[in-house]
Amino acid sequence: MPSIKLKLENIKFDPKVQSYCVSPSYKCPSYGHSWTCPPEAPYMEDVVSKFKTFFLVYDEINLNEYVKKQKLKHPKMSEKKIRNQAYTDSTFKNNLENEINGFLDNYREDYEERLILWAGFCRTCYNKIDKGCTYDSGKPCRYPHKQKYAMEAVGINVTETVKDLSVNIEWPPINYVYRFGLVCFR
Repeated sequence: MPSIKLKLENIKFDPKVQSYCVSPSYKCPSYGHSWTCPPEAPYMEDVVSKFKTFFLVYDEINLNEYVKKQKLKHPKMSEKKIRNQAYTDSTFKNNLENEINGFLDNYREDYEERLILWAGFCRTCYNKIDKGCTYDSGKPCRYPHKQKYAMEAVGINVTETVKDLSVNIEWPPINYVYRFGLVCFR
């Protein structure tokens, strides 16, 4: 389980990060369609600052291996398209969730409260029973206590946060893609 202990000052907050979800050149498909994504997601610097212990938990995806495997399955698909699909592949999203759950299972310190910030949009309601987020229907969130906010959605500049750590993040990604989650305790 790759994880790095952080200090609060290592976590780089910037309200502009929430605007990266929608720009003239890009609009995240979850923007304006989820209770946990902008414009609904709150800026959480004050919330996070109330916690005392922080761990960045991450998953590393080898893009070259992913491309090779996908090329075998889909020989006519372009490498660019395959690389872009790596960001939305549910296997990788599940990998980070497994890493975080494994980290929590092995965490032995006492704490009163925890906060987990994930990578990507909240998928709590994306199952056969619920069939998606209630946001577009105007109904309230079914599971407000199970909401999963992304680090970027609440204003954390993930690239700046990991820049000075021992993770060799590439931007734009060439060989590896990382998914990061932040686990906070108090």
